[in-house]
Amino acid sequence: MTNAFDGFLRDLRLALRGLTRAPGLATAVVLTLALGIGAGTAVFSLVEAVLLRPLPFPEGDRIVRLFSVLHGDPWSTSSPNFVDWRRDARSFSAMAAFDRASFALRLRDGAVRVRGARVTAGFFPVLGIEPRLGRGFAPGDERAGERLAVLGDRIWRARFGADPSIAGRAVRLDGEVYTVLGVAPPGLDFPREAQIWTLLTFTPEELATQRGAQWLDVVARLAPGTSRQRAATEIGGIARRLARQYPQSNRGLASSLVPLQESIVGEVRPALLLLFAAVALVLLIACANVANLLLARALGREREVAIRAALGAGRGRVMREVAAESLVLGLAGGAAGVLFAVWGTDLLTRLGPADVPRLGEARVDAGALVFALALSLAAGLLASLAPALQAAAATDLAGRLKDGGRGLGGNRRGGRARGALVIAEIALCATLLGGAGLLVRSFLALQRVNPGFASQGVLTFNLALPEAAYGKPERIAGFYRQVLARLEALPGVASAGAVFGLPLTAFSYSISLKELDGAPFADPSLAPSVEVRLLTPGYLRTLGIPVAEGRGLTAADRAGAPQVALVNRAAARLLWPGESPLGHRFMLGTRFGEERAGGEVVGVLPDLREASLAEAAQPTVYLPLEQNPSVFMTVAVRARRDPAALTPAVRAAITALDPEVPIYSVRTMEDLLTAAVARPRFTTFLLAAFAAAALALAALGVYGVLAYAVGRRTREIGIRMALGARPGAVLGMVAAGAARLTLTGLAAGLAGACAAGRLLAGQLYAVPPIDLPTLAAVALVLAAAAFAATWLPARRAVTVDPTTALRSE
Repeated sequence: MTNAFDGFLRDLRLALRGLTRAPGLATAVVLTLALGIGAGTAVFSLVEAVLLRPLPFPEGDRIVRLFSVLHGDPWSTSSPNFVDWRRDARSFSAMAAFDRASFALRLRDGAVRVRGARVTAGFFPVLGIEPRLGRGFAPGDERAGERLAVLGDRIWRARFGADPSIAGRAVRLDGEVYTVLGVAPPGLDFPREAQIWTLLTFTPEELATQRGAQWLDVVARLAPGTSRQRAATEIGGIARRLARQYPQSNRGLASSLVPLQESIVGEVRPALLLLFAAVALVLLIACANVANLLLARALGREREVAIRAALGAGRGRVMREVAAESLVLGLAGGAAGVLFAVWGTDLLTRLGPADVPRLGEARVDAGALVFALALSLAAGLLASLAPALQAAAATDLAGRLKDGGRGLGGNRRGGRARGALVIAEIALCATLLGGAGLLVRSFLALQRVNPGFASQGVLTFNLALPEAAYGKPERIAGFYRQVLARLEALPGVASAGAVFGLPLTAFSYSISLKELDGAPFADPSLAPSVEVRLLTPGYLRTLGIPVAEGRGLTAADRAGAPQVALVNRAAARLLWPGESPLGHRFMLGTRFGEERAGGEVVGVLPDLREASLAEAAQPTVYLPLEQNPSVFMTVAVRARRDPAALTPAVRAAITALDPEVPIYSVRTMEDLLTAAVARPRFTTFLLAAFAAAALALAALGVYGVLAYAVGRRTREIGIRMALGARPGAVLGMVAAGAARLTLTGLAAGLAGACAAGRLLAGQLYAVPPIDLPTLAAVALVLAAAAFAATWLPARRAVTVDPTTALRSE
């Protein structure tokens, strides 16, 4: 063991000594590996933080989300179904429901809006945590029906000065007095960014009548010794029993169980794994480039290796020395790559979309350093395979001792190996370029989508009225009427309106129809569903939304007047196919005020991109706010100049009207449009950057092979020139070599690009997975890069002086 270790150290010293005599080669290899290893480590840091890092809860892998499933799609759960699940299930040690919310927290200097959630008593036991101060919610609290709250550590420190006596004190939330039970431990912000949790209770009337209202998120902790499969089977059986017991509301309703972590990061998983695969291709290309450089070095040392073989050096000894050189270079490249990864990780977290969960936690930590070390060792060994085998193939000692392998034919085995590496580089590069090209075309198509509204010059913000002060419909309608009048009177404001469900904010409120043209649906479970929006008359004008047919809303459409509604074209096609919807009536299975929501259709709007730019418009109905009051609304203000400059005046106007109502989520519609394409922009930008790096590396590989081939064939070229060969023939010889490499690699790469397109199909918009224009562009770009890489070696070949070339021999 000692002799082996001493031999290893001796090989490392020889490798360092040899590399110091070739600083140019060593620098090129280290920088190439640093690029691949650094990019790989940076992306790994993102993947580890978002996908791999365990949840910050004890035994977080035993926490699951429970969904109601209708027609194969996961849904939230109604309060009666949740209560039955919690009562009857035995596979869980704790189960809780929650509803994301935000609260107006009243402080001495005014009210602030804080994100939070309304949760049932089992919420903290499901997460496996105890408050750092006071206590959490207990089952008895639900029966008592008191207003109770738990504060987050961050809000406790920022707004209450980390007061240790906060437990038991009263705070005002949404105009109501709540008793603070305790303070959550640091780092808890579930659901996302929550900092206040209030106790959620259900009234007997709600449990008796609201079984069809799916609005709760449900989490549960598996009981000790219970598998996810067993728990899913049990909850599925309960769901089937409830479907039989309550056919009107639960017909066709099933259930599903997924790990909590998967439910949190499921949407971003494909994009991150795609980036990880892309950076792996870049690293493989970098390894192929390094292998080419080291292979050139091995071919240049054939005479030295032959002499050592003649003196008794074994094949294993020669291979160990080459592997030691590659190991040294790999570790040096890894060290430089870690520095690049630190910078790259910071850049990626700043450029990344704000809605990617846990992205801000990405760091080059111990796990990333271990990953970088593994990449360094793997890259060094992978890059050493071809040169080690070449150096150890000492089968022609006489020829090697004679002239180091030079001659008219050169070393064909080494040439074939270098050519194969370049072909692999081009193939991998074409695959990556094809995927990047598809995403670029998809992103450009997404940016050309007309959302159906004018976003320029519009400021938006949210309002949530305290239900204690605004419990009556007329008070809600009156408040928003006054708000809009005050805003339109501000200097620089062209118009203002309010809406329940601003486009591109991930808002979805789907309700089933109760009646259509006065006829109730015989089977409520088969009634069509529509998206519902509430708005004021000025909203359409503020966002520049035209009325396609009929009329818009007016100030006359208020409480006491006949109920009216607008529909989009998708709703018209669904409910009244082939005819005008004007004059038809519908009623929804919900109420916003005293009367059931619905009315006579008086106008038709175009199909707006409300959910996202990539999704087609859903059937949507628009109801007047005055007839369907809601405490939660988004206000839109069209400015004559810079919309963001209106923010202070808007805040002052709202505060003057009611200091208990803070505005929040202030942003322009332009910001919303930008955020709507943030994820595809991020993925496309990174994949395009990796593809550009791969293209540069592939071009360098072609250049390196041709330059080396020309250098080794200087004597042959000199003889050809002396015998009368024209420069064009020599140029054609070099170009033919480049063409063979490029076309072979391109053929394999285009097949890889087609396969990559199929894998990317779910992330493409308006672009087919196999897109001929993209494939043609990839071929042209790679051909141009290969031509550029061929130019210098070809120019060198045609300028060879025959006399000088022959004299040098």
